[in-house]
Amino acid sequence: MSEFENLQGRRQILQALLFATENAIRIVEFCASSSPDAAVTARDLAEAFDITEFQADVILTMQVRRFSPHSVANVRAQLHDVESEIEQFLKG
Repeated sequence: MSEFENLQGRRQILQALLFATENAIRIVEFCASSSPDAAVTARDLAEAFDITEFQADVILTMQVRRFSPHSVANVRAQLHDVESEIEQFLKG
């Protein structure tokens, strides 16, 4: 896997983490009424929130500490850095 592909994957992870923190109540309500089958839950979560199944898996495996203000700020900073690196790859 290339460095660029790694950056794109990292961006998807960070976007999923931010999405979950910004939509915490909706995510928890969805999970509370979801299927006991993890694969079905991931697929349904992806469909319900228009995210990828990979991102749904990331959300479903999040630790609660990711919801702290410090952690959210850290994720935002990391996402900014990754997006800057991706932009540099695309430029050339």
